[in-house]
Amino acid sequence: MLKDLPATCRIGIGVVNQKLERVETPEEIVARARRAVELFGAERVLLTPDCGFATFADSPVASPRGAEDTLRAIARAAAILAGRVPGQ
Repeated sequence: MLKDLPATCRIGIGVVNQKLERVETPEEIVARARRAVELFGAERVLLTPDCGFATFADSPVASPRGAEDTLRAIARAAAILAGRVPGQ
């Protein structure tokens, strides 16, 4: 269904689970994002966390350090997908 969106629309894809205690690797994030990039093209895909970093239901708020590290991993994954990281 999303495939039929106009080419001018960008699509945010939730690529990390902010509730995990560990930071997901850029490689894990890339693996999740590849299908969306294949469907929509890299220029239309936005990599996002599944649901922000604040409290949801009875889960605690993510630590600032954890949020920063996760965002850093998302940025690296985006660079890999865009071909801006040598050897990837």
